[in-house]
Amino acid sequence: MKKLLYVSILFLITGCSSSTSSPAGGGGSSSVCTAAVVPEINECNATIAPGGSPVTITGTAQFFKRTTTLQTGKFILGAPIPSALPIKFAEIQVTDSSGTIVQCGITNASGALKAVDGTSPLQISNSAGSYTVQVLSRSNHTISGGGGPFQLYASVKKDTCSNIVHSVSAGITSNGTTATSPSITAFARESETASAIQGGAFNIYNDIVTTYEYLAINTGTVNIACLSPKLNVYWQAGFNPAQYIYPDQNPSTVPNISFYLRGFNELYINGGKLGNVTTADTDHFDDSVIIHELGHRIEDACGKMDSPGGSHNGLFRIDPRLAWSEGWGNYMGAHIIKNNLAAINPDPALAAILASPGWVYYLDTQGYKDGVSGTASELIRFDLTKPGSNPETIGSGYYFDKVDGTTNPGEGHTREVSIARSLFKTTNTCASGCTNRSDYYDKVWKSIDKITGMGQAIYPFRSSARFYNRLIANFGGSMPASIDATLNTDEAQQRDGNANYTIGGNLTWPTYGVKLVTSATTCAVPLEIRPKNEDTTVTNGLSDQRYSNHYYYIDKATLLTPAGITSITLAGTPVVGTTLDLDLILYQEGYVFVPDTGGAKTTSSSQFIRSDRSSGLTKTISSLNSLGTVPYLLNIRAFTSGLTVSPATRYTYTLMTDTGVYLCPTTF
Repeated sequence: MKKLLYVSILFLITGCSSSTSSPAGGGGSSSVCTAAVVPEINECNATIAPGGSPVTITGTAQFFKRTTTLQTGKFILGAPIPSALPIKFAEIQVTDSSGTIVQCGITNASGALKAVDGTSPLQISNSAGSYTVQVLSRSNHTISGGGGPFQLYASVKKDTCSNIVHSVSAGITSNGTTATSPSITAFARESETASAIQGGAFNIYNDIVTTYEYLAINTGTVNIACLSPKLNVYWQAGFNPAQYIYPDQNPSTVPNISFYLRGFNELYINGGKLGNVTTADTDHFDDSVIIHELGHRIEDACGKMDSPGGSHNGLFRIDPRLAWSEGWGNYMGAHIIKNNLAAINPDPALAAILASPGWVYYLDTQGYKDGVSGTASELIRFDLTKPGSNPETIGSGYYFDKVDGTTNPGEGHTREVSIARSLFKTTNTCASGCTNRSDYYDKVWKSIDKITGMGQAIYPFRSSARFYNRLIANFGGSMPASIDATLNTDEAQQRDGNANYTIGGNLTWPTYGVKLVTSATTCAVPLEIRPKNEDTTVTNGLSDQRYSNHYYYIDKATLLTPAGITSITLAGTPVVGTTLDLDLILYQEGYVFVPDTGGAKTTSSSQFIRSDRSSGLTKTISSLNSLGTVPYLLNIRAFTSGLTVSPATRYTYTLMTDTGVYLCPTTF
């Protein structure tokens, strides 16, 4: 979730932001390649027979990272951890004095230097001389999962132009019989590595390794080979990857972001601003942010991402698809750390600060303070064990997705932090100490993936509502009581068909993306919409996604074509309250919601496949027989821009086709 901004450019980037930056070294230069792109160097993954009486190289590769510490009640980045972490399963290249590769290898789970099989000794020929042992932030290592093996296949590289893989190395000498043991360490302080901070690259790499290892153990017998395609990660100390998106803008004005490039298996991690890593916003040691963005890659590769992009910040009701995707990322950014703290940050001082229940946060920081230099601050932190009715406040009536399951049932489906809290509480038992429910995580995975979850093509317009529908199915048709109570009372995420959505005999909130079916008579449960103000503290001054909009899934192949339907008419009836227009808009899968601003309707947009935004309460969209076969979403929208809407405002409505039948929502 980084900070208060979601980027959607060209290929649909999934990420979030905080401030601004440029390449290390500063100067405000563009990040666009000025010369031909250099391919990434070939992998060193085959043993080179040393011949004769080989010489064994022993040693360990490790890295330091900045720890998280508490300062005046805020979490910040502090000094490096006291004991280094191993660099696991990373590629090794051994070169001679002329730079020729003489051996390949891999580090093992302890960071020890090994042959490419991961267990045999790393050996070179008995030629005396000087050699360099280089460990790269790259791996093509097989991990055994419950559903079969998959590949940890990732590179952490400097930039998209040079494709230089980050590495750390040490020189050794061999007398032809024995060799000196190298000390291979990536450091966290720029003073120790000429500002390169290679510990940052290996911390990003370690977060990927740790997440993949967790998934291997906790996804049951599901095959997760969906993770096997190579993940390319780009990070450079002092550089803001937003410059790839905005190459023509002054780097000092571009907001800092980390993001995932959907469909391209590319992750971009924020390294700072104009060469500044001391006081600027950086993410290479913000594990929550790194794993959040990795969570988007996991959702994209193993499930299906429907997120449209757009503004988000954990304060307002937003598009349910965006809320789901960001909520998932926030959750992953806390859950993986919570259950793998020893592998991510084993600092005993941090463990003492956390005590019970341990790590339960999503955290984004800026700068660092280690007693030597720097200025640090906490940008974002929220506790995922908090009740939705009483989350953290950030002042002036703004909260990290405060919800009310009684007054506003279902609003949690439009709030990313609420979704993150729900997922965290589902997979961690926090009544005493917050322990991992791996058996529940298995079912969570099965509910998002492409095999049994909502990643399947038959489930368009994915949101938390659709996710919990699949979770119920993966629990055998009945949600555990503890999860049910959390969703209903704690986080206002009642499921489809909940009694709280029917008021006075009318259905006031059809679940987002619920399918329409034909009916010879009016709907058994009449449809009612209850529009709300475009509130600056609830909806960010935009149309209320929970109250002022109803959304229905239309499958042309099963609904329109068999019945010969060519038009749909909305007929609204005022019950009480403010006089408003009700409009009819048809989107297709992958749509971006088009808001109304300044008190005026947006009447034309490339996002509108069909629309009727004329005045009044009766609207018709036609020529539906000429539509393609992709999934469509019918939006009934109350026009509220620039208006003061009475809290009592209510309208009933019907949807009727030109064939004389009604359209009514079915159940998920």
